[in-house]
Amino acid sequence: MSHSPDEPGLSRGRSVWSFNCGATNGEDLQGAFLDDMALAERLGRPLPPRVADLVELAAAVHVVDRSSKRPPASRAGDSWSRQLHVRIGVRETTQWGDQGRIEELEGFLRRLTDDTWRFEFVERVAPARPTECISFLLETPTHADVVALYSGGLDSIAGLLIDLDGDVQPLLVSAVTNTRLAKSQTETLRLLKQGCSFEVQRVPVELHLKHASARESTQRARGFGFLALAAAAAALAQLVEVHVYENGIGAINLPYTAAQAGTRATKAMHPETLRRASSLFSRLLDCEIRITDPCILLTKAEMCQRLPAGSHDAVLCSGSCDTAFSHRATAIDSCGTCTSCILRRQALHAAGLGELDEAEKYRMNAFSATAASGDSYILSAMLSQVAHLSTALGQVDPWLGLVREFPDLAVLSDSRPGRAASSELLSLFRRYVAEWSSVPTPLLHRFVPITQSSAA
Repeated sequence: MSHSPDEPGLSRGRSVWSFNCGATNGEDLQGAFLDDMALAERLGRPLPPRVADLVELAAAVHVVDRSSKRPPASRAGDSWSRQLHVRIGVRETTQWGDQGRIEELEGFLRRLTDDTWRFEFVERVAPARPTECISFLLETPTHADVVALYSGGLDSIAGLLIDLDGDVQPLLVSAVTNTRLAKSQTETLRLLKQGCSFEVQRVPVELHLKHASARESTQRARGFGFLALAAAAAALAQLVEVHVYENGIGAINLPYTAAQAGTRATKAMHPETLRRASSLFSRLLDCEIRITDPCILLTKAEMCQRLPAGSHDAVLCSGSCDTAFSHRATAIDSCGTCTSCILRRQALHAAGLGELDEAEKYRMNAFSATAASGDSYILSAMLSQVAHLSTALGQVDPWLGLVREFPDLAVLSDSRPGRAASSELLSLFRRYVAEWSSVPTPLLHRFVPITQSSAA
């Protein structure tokens, strides 16, 4: 890999990256540590060229996104965006050289990251990787109906059990970006199997930066990497369906404040993202891939309500913090103040599982914060969003009220039959707003009247 940031003649913020275009030392992706051997070994098949190319593309995008620093956050407008030029060697240049495929890939990544991506695909000159060359006497049957992403978080645990309860057998794929995450994923699944007595196969794919620290923390391309690995596994296993386990509130991810424009509110698992990903990966792999979220019309609390008692040890072991696996300063991983921590705690209380919400496992207890406390900022923003939702839902035409308040919702009704979609989403947000009345925080009283009125 070579990297030339801000070369002469290029605009500020532009980076040029090359992968697999001239390596002679056997390290075809020097900027990334990629271990996809589990894909081949657990399915008993070597990776065919298109699958191998897609996995390497996921690694290249991960390196570029994590290593390209965004402009200072204090700047407004397009300064959040970067210009990223990626030159990558591939095995099937005709397949990847198709302009329609390139434009769809670039457009998809722009939607996720707000960056301008430009891809150039050339003939791959790096050595073949072991996953392409390995041979097996027999293929390993998967006995799976779908491929599913498994992060080891609360939604993953609940979503997996919902699938199993519906007689859907998933093949789990985990993107492993650091050793602490790997341990968490392994342990939560072990506890889950122990308490609920089921068998599933899990395929961990290790992908992280090598020999360097990340320069950019936003990770807006992370969803591309995770979905690409799941699509690669589906193609290899000859499966069509890919499931992601994300509650509807988190997947739609409406902005909490006006400052969260564009991808400042991540859209990694948004229904429109999944629709576009299905089209993109079907085109890149030349086989049908359908990526869906079976939990899209459930709140996180409703997912938690379906958790059997046997899963509670796994729930206690799981984490939901945005920074837990990068935190090193204290022995307590979860911050307690990010939206992921707060939504997890809100969901457990709303589901009647308050005993699983252990406040001492958070560095800060946002629920005990007062309006004057600096620790209350994100919780206050979330409650403010609840108030805006409640006001919109109380209008004569609640769907019009929601779309005026949150214009991105119009995309959801465009991608499904309009009335059915708006009715389902109205119900989802009404239930979510009502759930907040169960949250034990002194800040809630400022929003309780609004919350209660929307539940009617």
